[in-house]
Amino acid sequence: MPSVLLSKRFLIPLFDIAGIRAREQASFAHEGASFPMMLRAGKALYDHILRRHPTITQIAVVVGGGNNGGDGWVVAQLAAQDGLQVRVYDVASSPRKGDAKQAEERAVGHPRVEVKSSDELEYETAAVVVDALLGIGFQAPLSDVYEQVINAINQLSSKGVWVVSVDCPSGLDLHSGQAVLAVHADLVVTFIGDKLGHYLQDGPVYCHEIVTENLQAVDLSEQPQAYFLAPAALDHHSPCQRNLNSHKGTYGHVTVIGGDHGYGGAAIMSSEAAAKAGSGTVSLFTREKHVSASLVRNPNVMAVSYEQADIQSTLRSSQSVVVLGPGLGQSEWSKAVWQQCQPLNQPMVVDADGLYWLGVSPIKREKMVVTPHPGEAARLLKKSIKEILQDLPRAANLIASRYQAVVVLKGATSIVASPDGRMMIVGKPCPGLAKGGSGDVLSGMVGACLAYYQDAFEAAVVATAWHNKAAQRCGAELGMIKMQPYQLLDYLE
Repeated sequence: MPSVLLSKRFLIPLFDIAGIRAREQASFAHEGASFPMMLRAGKALYDHILRRHPTITQIAVVVGGGNNGGDGWVVAQLAAQDGLQVRVYDVASSPRKGDAKQAEERAVGHPRVEVKSSDELEYETAAVVVDALLGIGFQAPLSDVYEQVINAINQLSSKGVWVVSVDCPSGLDLHSGQAVLAVHADLVVTFIGDKLGHYLQDGPVYCHEIVTENLQAVDLSEQPQAYFLAPAALDHHSPCQRNLNSHKGTYGHVTVIGGDHGYGGAAIMSSEAAAKAGSGTVSLFTREKHVSASLVRNPNVMAVSYEQADIQSTLRSSQSVVVLGPGLGQSEWSKAVWQQCQPLNQPMVVDADGLYWLGVSPIKREKMVVTPHPGEAARLLKKSIKEILQDLPRAANLIASRYQAVVVLKGATSIVASPDGRMMIVGKPCPGLAKGGSGDVLSGMVGACLAYYQDAFEAAVVATAWHNKAAQRCGAELGMIKMQPYQLLDYLE
């Protein structure tokens, strides 16, 4: 069944830095100058500040030496012309050039603009601070001066000062989404198009709210590199909705395969997740010793053992979905189970130790979803974890292409990538999921959605978003430390 969750209404287009630079340069060429766009950027930023703080009488602007700082100088000029007292903290290490110099010259002579040393920033009393330090091209490391200034801004933020960042929070690498230290921004006003890095790794930690201003940029008709699925999508539409006139066969069958000695809980949680996410029927194929535990916890799951039956007997049709890997292990038993699964042509979800065996003895299916975390992705691609984290979208695309499967690359937010080039960023950071078993629950939910939706990419996106939303609700009620992965299943809607 098609999902209305993925309609454009809920999708935020995301671009990489190269795509933004291309539109920027094309816009400069079309207009014959670059400074007018800087003026529009500063005006857009100032308008957002006034919209949220219409009664402010003073403002602090922290400026770096590049064009990001130039945008800050435009804000300083507009605020001064509007009657505000403006204090500018200039961190530039050398004289400005080009547009940034022009913006500085227009503002610096105004009687309401006071230029101060960055050493004095910690004593600032304005209710609003503008972060115009570093732009979208920043790459680590930070200099000592910038580190000091960012710490000062964050200290003010912790005291209730409202911080707005120009284009991106200073200190955030927008290519990878990584940051050792960055500005905690209440609002990010980003220009031309929203950026991938705002939604990867540390990006969501430092961006409380993001708004995009087009700035009348030239439209090159370029496709976004990815989309972000707005969490509000699940407030309007429920996944795997039920039809009044339906039966268990309407919602498909899922068989979960795994649970070697010592890992039975993973397979049991995954099968429970498949059932609670709506699969019409669910089977569990596991070790003999785990069957009783499964039947006691989930009597609706048809649990059978490796010793009692073969895998084929747990399937209901050619469209039965196989979830292969939760607690599978890497033993001789695990190897034998993997070999039994190789001839199967069912739609398949491969997770956990299933990914280990996929790397050892690859398989391909017409409909397959793999769900690695960065460590498992590194093993699949024979790269280091550091290399994976430096470019998560590329890693997801490489796995999708190499294994001809939809990929859910799990993280603080997750990347869902398809071999046909589609990519979606899903979810919000949820520290309650940083526990063993979270991926097992997700794999079962992906299995249920794969049984429900025709398109594997849709199924993976919906399941990942649903899993994240339920975890957010579970953590909010039980506490992020206390919550356990299986408990999020009680918060599915």
